[in-house]
Amino acid sequence: MEETFDYSQVPSYFIHCFNAQCPRAEKCLRQLAARYVTALRPVVQAVSPAVWEAEGKPCAYFHPIRRVRMAWGVRKAIGRMPYKEGQYVVKALNQMYTKATLNRITTCQRPLSPEEQKRIEALFASYGVTDGNVFDRVEMNYDW
Repeated sequence: MEETFDYSQVPSYFIHCFNAQCPRAEKCLRQLAARYVTALRPVVQAVSPAVWEAEGKPCAYFHPIRRVRMAWGVRKAIGRMPYKEGQYVVKALNQMYTKATLNRITTCQRPLSPEEQKRIEALFASYGVTDGNVFDRVEMNYDW
């Protein structure tokens, strides 16, 4: 998993943990981010050493290393649909999201969470798009 870790993908708000002696360090995303911190980001948020896991007490800041499927864009799927059905899908998407958010989604500027993907796939399925090819791009990313 670590071979493909790209620190530039770590959100600026993400809290790091520099406790390499933690018994759960190998399974903690906060520790993984701390191991790869670069000089390109001179200031990061970190868990205070005062609250590091005490003997026998679980760490309240533990964040498991987990990858999730993130998807971007729906323009291609709408473009493959008959015009009228595509307009119905756009109307339904307008009811789900604000205009600005929908614009960011359709132009691949905002990823869709797994929950949003399920709702959008169900919407497209209701109009006959069941080939699983709803999104313009799909990637596996860390669950920040």
